[in-house]
Amino acid sequence: MAELREISITLLDWEARYILQSISNELQRLKAISESEDPDEAVDAGNDYIELSGLYESLSKTAASAFGKQITNFSNEQL
Repeated sequence: MAELREISITLLDWEARYILQSISNELQRLKAISESEDPDEAVDAGNDYIELSGLYESLSKTAASAFGKQITNFSNEQL
């Protein structure tokens, strides 16, 4: 088993938004793969989805408290 390590970073609002949007897009991709006909591929994607969704939740809560809840609004409409 790998040794768990951690880092701390500082992000500007636009950086946090890009990271959150990228994670959101990856979650959508993994969800689609988890519905695959290939059971091995589906299980791997499902496991990755679960782990990545935890990261998304944690980062979105931290970003929302710093920048406001609109940080997770990825639409192109004006706020």
